[in-house]
Amino acid sequence: MQGGKIYVSELSTSKHIFNTYHFCRGNSNRRKTRVGVIIKGSGTYIYLNKKLNVNQGDIVFIPENIYCYSEWHGNPEIEVIYVSCFMHYEQFRYEPQIIYCNQEIKNDLIKIANLLSIDYIKELEAYSLFYKLLQKVLPQMVQSKNSYDKTLQTAIEFITDNWNNNFSIGDIARKCCVSESTLYHLFQKELGQTPIRFQNFIKINVAMEYLEKQNYSVATISRLVGFNSENHFRKVFTDITGTTPLKYRKGK
Repeated sequence: MQGGKIYVSELSTSKHIFNTYHFCRGNSNRRKTRVGVIIKGSGTYIYLNKKLNVNQGDIVFIPENIYCYSEWHGNPEIEVIYVSCFMHYEQFRYEPQIIYCNQEIKNDLIKIANLLSIDYIKELEAYSLFYKLLQKVLPQMVQSKNSYDKTLQTAIEFITDNWNNNFSIGDIARKCCVSESTLYHLFQKELGQTPIRFQNFIKINVAMEYLEKQNYSVATISRLVGFNSENHFRKVFTDITGTTPLKYRKGK
């Protein structure tokens, strides 16, 4: 790594704990670069029609310039701790990847997360430790020359922001200033799925939260997440999760 500068801002931490299965649609705006340690469970990050599989004990790097969503499985729990930031760098570009490192670096990442949860003095210590961590891991990381399509980003953000509103593929295409066929081709090429299937992933993720936390009937949940037909909801739910809504609820 020669001839470039790197600095970070808005360092923060988050812990994610789920049961059995979870679909994460990612953030629609102000995405940060995330460095995460997989405490429990396993997952798959999906981006640019590629997949990155991670398992318990792995450390993963997810850059802010690539939209990335993920699916998780636990037996029974899923737990991931992220340290996130805006990472400003010249000349470098990275894809999502596993950082192969020793236990010391994993412990440092968890320590940074804990420091960020205390106060602003400890936050300064967290920044110092995070820079030292980057100093160790960046030289071994794989750089990428892939560019990220801005039209796809606009479409994804529109869907994630409006997933429960009534809109058509034509509405998304007009928002992106492209034809519907161009939009379909772009989703298939970069994400390996249609815009509607991407929207359905989001709907089913919300439905699973209702099944976990509320006593609503399947018919009610179907309406809440925007399906006109309960039968269609059940079909899509099974297609995405591999189980029925009732079996999913009983498995919690």
